[in-house]
Amino acid sequence: MTDFATTDDTTTETTPGTPGVAQFYVVPWSLQTVPNGDVETTLVECRYFDHCWNRVDHKPMRSDFYFFQLSQRATTQKGEKPKEELDLTLMSAVAKTLDSPCNLNNSFIAAGNPKETSLVIPVLPGKTRGVILVFRSPAAGDKVDWLVATADPEIKNGSN
Repeated sequence: MTDFATTDDTTTETTPGTPGVAQFYVVPWSLQTVPNGDVETTLVECRYFDHCWNRVDHKPMRSDFYFFQLSQRATTQKGEKPKEELDLTLMSAVAKTLDSPCNLNNSFIAAGNPKETSLVIPVLPGKTRGVILVFRSPAAGDKVDWLVATADPEIKNGSN
């Protein structure tokens, strides 16, 4: 957990603890194989939730704040969970500002316990960032068998 959130000892719910940080939760939901030219690509479909665990159907992320924190969870606080729990841990992310170039970092490393990692991504107020998340499997241990990422069709080649 980072300094950008606090944990209530009576629950596992994390609430925003620092002004200027928008909290989102990500739950890896399913693996999908999609054709990509002559090969097939496996992507992870995730579901996203705001700090109150309301479903967020949009990606890329927008914020009226200066940062958003993505925290991985295996299930939602409202009891929703995937049919099969995926043995994945959020490992890193790549972000791109979509509406105009800017000088914000693009690569981020997640920290935390397996299946409960978090990362913080900066965003300028009024701007939009596309985000691709990278997960590792198995979720814990020194050995990584494979990596899988989310897709973001809004991100195209170019700067930031």
